[in-house]
Amino acid sequence: MRDYYKILGLHRNSSTESIKQRFKELAFENHPDVSDSKHANENFIDIYEAYQILSNPEKRRNYDLLYDKYINKVKTQIPDEECVKSDFLDVTKSAREKAQQKAKVKYKDFIKDLDCFFTKDSKADGAPFYYYMHRTIGISGGVGPMGTIKSKTVSIPVPRSKKALLMHRIGSVIKLLFLIMAFGSLKLQFLADYKLYTRIIILIIIVLAGGLTTHLVYHFNRIQSKFFHANKYILVKKYKARGYKRGFHPMISTTPVGPIVYLVRLIF
Repeated sequence: MRDYYKILGLHRNSSTESIKQRFKELAFENHPDVSDSKHANENFIDIYEAYQILSNPEKRRNYDLLYDKYINKVKTQIPDEECVKSDFLDVTKSAREKAQQKAKVKYKDFIKDLDCFFTKDSKADGAPFYYYMHRTIGISGGVGPMGTIKSKTVSIPVPRSKKALLMHRIGSVIKLLFLIMAFGSLKLQFLADYKLYTRIIILIIIVLAGGLTTHLVYHFNRIQSKFFHANKYILVKKYKARGYKRGFHPMISTTPVGPIVYLVRLIF
């Protein structure tokens, strides 16, 4: 009998929510499409099989009866034990076959079975939002200006529904229109009679109005912002704890380019 709790690195009394979160972590790190490990396929199949059993209340209830008796060695009587064991063997066989199928698909397609992270009660049937992160691992080629920063990067796909994808695109269009309005008013000399600092303040207000309008659209459609909400995704938080920072390269977090990139992300 397989120890599904051990496979997921959890204990017997783990909540359903912690099982789901742990599965997201392990699936990303072990799916054959994204992992370099030679054991990725086998590991992923074990993980997905365990998840199917433990995330389903009825399947987990029967598994826990057998788990307590045959793995925890608890002296207990299981009503109609042979029937429970037979049914569970069928369940595990089906779960493994499904796990083998999921190991063959692209990870971006695999996460469509998960829930959308940006809205409730929706499946992630849209294109995921990619959250790029990096971690500096050293310098090569010399010191100071002669050196080259070496980094390790990761691209984390955050599950997103078609509705969330559409609203995020609409949000980008809204912010772009306000940005065009801001620079258009400057180009067409609408603000020519104002002092420089006043013009700058007005431009900032117009751009911020675009952001506010976008977030109101998100709010009324019950969609979370990709910019402010994606950093709460379980995998993003895990990589942050490992020392990763947002962005493609250390240049973004260690040079003046960083604030500029931040503003671009905020706008789009």
